[in-house]
Parts: sequence; structure tokens; C-alpha cells
Amino acid sequence: MERAVSLEDRLWMVSKMFAMVERYFAHWEDSYIQPDAWDDLYSAYLQEATRSPTRRDFERMMQRLVAQLGNRHTWFRDTLTFRGSLGLRLRRLDGSWHVVRSAHAELRPGVAVVTLNGRTPAEWMNEASPYMRSRDERLREEEWQRIIPALVDGNSWALELDDGLRRRTVKIPRMLPDSRKEMPEGRWLVPDRVAYLRVPSFADPAYEEAAVAWVTRVSNADALVVDVRGNTGGATPTKLLRVLMERSWPWWTEFAADVGFLWRRSTGAGEFSIRPDGSGAVWRPPYEQPEEPVFRGRLAVLVDRATGSAAEDFVMPLLVTKRAIVMGEPTSGSTGQPVICQRAGFSMGVGAIRASLPDGRAFENVGLRPRVSVDISPEDLSSGRDPALELALELLASDD
Repeated sequence: MERAVSLEDRLWMVSKMFAMVERYFAHWEDSYIQPDAWDDLYSAYLQEATRSPTRRDFERMMQRLVAQLGNRHTWFRDTLTFRGSLGLRLRRLDGSWHVVRSAHAELRPGVAVVTLNGRTPAEWMNEASPYMRSRDERLREEEWQRIIPALVDGNSWALELDDGLRRRTVKIPRMLPDSRKEMPEGRWLVPDRVAYLRVPSFADPAYEEAAVAWVTRVSNADALVVDVRGNTGGATPTKLLRVLMERSWPWWTEFAADVGFLWRRSTGAGEFSIRPDGSGAVWRPPYEQPEEPVFRGRLAVLVDRATGSAAEDFVMPLLVTKRAIVMGEPTSGSTGQPVICQRAGFSMGVGAIRASLPDGRAFENVGLRPRVSVDISPEDLSSGRDPALELALELLASDD
């Protein structure tokens, strides 16, 4: 039986979310609705909250509300109920959905997924649409895969696959989180010359510590490839940046609707200005100064559309200072400091900072553009070929 949420808690959380958005939300230009329409929603959602007594119903109601704001650093989620994940990542290539990564032995990269529980990926994407916060189609193609496990009961999925020769059906279980799968992977691409570091997440300080340890171990290498494809963020990895940066670097230009919030965040450093119309303030932090770096060799960074948040915090200074050759595809385009509140086992956050590139160019919902664009094909996935890594190795291993 679904657990209930008290009426007092439901009404409190709806009111708190509206109050937080009204005070802190910094992303109205990307929102599907405008501030005056947001105000009009308040009484309607109070009424709907009285008719959503279970945790699942209330969570879905709040997620539909948050989705209208179109910001991936604004959220509402149940922290007490985990419904698992697909344990795989799909990408639409040449009109079909192909497995890119998989935690299931029976699902190899490259295979086409025709249906999941009898419905096509496009149908599932449409089902998830009311809960999706991304505006960019390529990001929506990623986001629905994180949403649908919460929309479906049951402990397994039936997938219809097409490997080009025949169709077959396999069953996969829901996957529980496994922190061991997030630990960085370090190895040599060319012994004693070119090293490789894959960092799947910055969600735990231990991941950054492990990454720093590997960089220290290979500090005398000629070149290093850092792979943050699929890394959706966590805590900004300033320690990892510092062991790689041998030059000063800028930080994001930040806007906040709440002037006091941004002023406290700036601690009085850098350039701070209030917008003439009073809609908020802009802060340009001072340049970060390098310490004694651990690694001074040539550097390449691999990114993709799933690279986001703290992983983009990591990539941006390396890209704009040309410390690294950034390769792959444009990143997710979402970072910033949310204001967070918790009650009754639910967590809600509101994106209170809007980041721009140091020169003022747009970043949110645009992403970081790699210096070298690299695409992937179904044939690359099926053969295990990694064109971005191959090109990085070619560039870094050359004597030029």
C-alpha cells in the first residue's frame, strides 16, 4: 500500500516551493511559463495537493509543477522511495534507439531497442514529457530514461531487441545504485607516455580523491586523457582542477535574482553589480591562481551531452584557457547553486544561480562546445570502437 503524506505537509511543501521560486529562481528566460502565470498556478496546485494523499501522487504532481520551470537544477523528489533505474543508456542514432552503455551482460552496446514493456522509446519519451525539464531535444532524449522507471511498477523490464539479423526479447531487472560503479578508472593508453582517467561521477568526495591519486601517479606522463562522458555532476572538483591547471583561470559569470544571496556567495571578492532594473545582481569572480600543479603534460578531455553540472564546472576552465583539447559533443548546459529544502522525506531545490561563460556568452541550455566535435555511430558501438578516444590518443601521442 502506498504511504500517505499528511495534508499539513503537502500544503506546506506547495507553499514553500512557490515562495522559494518567487524569491530565488534565476531562470525565467528558459521557463515554459512566466512569473505572473506562476502566481496564477498557486491556488490550483493547493487544490490538487488536497487530492494527492500518497507519496507517489504528490511527488508526480510536484514534478509536473517543477517541469514547467524548464531548469534542471530545480527539482522535487522523494528521498525515501527508490524505484530503481533501467541500468542502461540509449541514444537515438539513424532513427533507431541503440544501447550506449549497459550494466546488463545480455545487453551489448550497439544493439537496437525496439520496445520496452511493449512500448517504443518514442512512446515512453512522450509519456515522460510532462515531467521533463529539458528544452533541448537531445537532452530530452536522455532525460526520459531517468524518469520512466518511476512511472512503472514491477521489478523487471521486457526489451525487444534488433541486432540486425533477428529480433529477440530479453528481461532485465531494475538496477539499484552501486557506488562501486562510480569509482574512477585509470589506465595507460601508451605505457609511460599517455595515461587515461575516466571519472563517471563527482557525487562523492571519494571519487575526486581517487581521480587526484591517479593523476599524481601518472604525473610524469607526456599526456593525459580525462573522460567525463556520462558524468552528470555532484560537487565541483576544485582539487582535481588544481592538480591540472598551470595557469590562472576564470570562473562562471553568475546572475541571481536574490541580491543578498549572491552577495553572500561572492564574499566581497570580484566584480559585483546590481542590474539597473532591480531584477537581480551579477557577479564576476576574480581569476583563480594556480598552485604547484601535479601534471603539466598535454591534456585532452572527452565530453558528451550527459556531461553536466559539476562536470561542466570542471571542463569550463580547461576549455576557455585552452589548457586541454576538449573533444566530443556539446555538454548538458546546466550548473549553479540551488537553494534546497527538505520535509517529510522529500527534497526540493530551486536554481538560484544562472551561469554564463566568463565572457558573458550563454551557457544554460546551450552547454560547452568542444573544440573538436566527434560523433558516434551504431557500428562504432557494436564494434566497441571509441572514435573520440582514438582521436584523442592520435593527437596526444604525436610528437607534433
